[in-house]
Amino acid sequence: MLTLASLLAAMTIAGAFWVGILAARRLRDWGDRRQLTEGDGPHPQLALAAAASVSTTSGSIPGDPVSQKIRARVAQRLQGRLQPAPAPRAAPDTPDGPELTLTALRQGDVVVVETGDPNLDGDYLVDGVVNLKEGATATVIAVMTDADRHRWLIGSPDQERWLLAEPVRGHGLSGEPPRHIPHEEHTYALERRGQASAAGVGMHGRPALPRVATYVYRAAADRALWVERWGDQVLVGAATAIPQHAVQFLPGS
Repeated sequence: MLTLASLLAAMTIAGAFWVGILAARRLRDWGDRRQLTEGDGPHPQLALAAAASVSTTSGSIPGDPVSQKIRARVAQRLQGRLQPAPAPRAAPDTPDGPELTLTALRQGDVVVVETGDPNLDGDYLVDGVVNLKEGATATVIAVMTDADRHRWLIGSPDQERWLLAEPVRGHGLSGEPPRHIPHEEHTYALERRGQASAAGVGMHGRPALPRVATYVYRAAADRALWVERWGDQVLVGAATAIPQHAVQFLPGS
C-alpha cells in the first residue's frame, strides 16, 4: 500500500509539472502572435510566417524595435516574390541599355531596312511577332507595315541574310504545298521543309495553333517563297534575301 501511494503521488507531481510547462508555452506563443499582429505594419501575416522560422531556431521571438524592423523587411521581400513586377526593357541608346536584336523585337518597335532598293527600303512598324522553334534553331517572323505596305522579316540571329517577304494574296494553295510553285515570271522549287513550335504576340495574322509547317522555295539566289501551313490554312510570302547589316532596330516609344 505504501508503494502504491508513493507511485500515485509521484505521478500527480509529474503531471502538474508538465501541465505548467505547456501552459507557459501557450502564454508565450499567444504573446508573440499578439506582438506580431499589432506591430508589424501592412503585412502581419507574412511577418508572422517569417518570424515562425526564427522561433524554431532560437526558441523565442525578440520584440525589440530592431527585430521588428528586420521582420518587416523580410515580409516585404516575401511579398515581392509572390507578386513579381516585370522589369522594363532598357533603350539601346542608353549607356546601360542592351542592343535591340531580332529575337527581342516587340509590337511597336521599328525595323529600318536600307538596301538601296526603294521597293524594299522603309521604316516598318512591327505589328506582331511569331517565334518559331525547330530543334535548336530559332526563327523570328516580324509582321510589319510601312504606310500601305505589308512585309514579313524572317530570319535567325546566326544567319547572314534574312528574308523580306511581301504577302501573296489569292495564291490558291491549301493543304500540303507542291514541290514547285509558279509565281509571276518565276517557278520556285522546294528547297527546305520543316516543322516548328510557334508562339505569337501582337497582330501577326496567324492562327492560334502551337505548331506550323514551314517551306522555303527558291528561284534564284536572292528570290524565294516563304510558305507557312497552319493546319489547312496556307500563307505565302514572295521574299527577297537581304544582308543582315542592312537592317536596324529601334525600340518603340
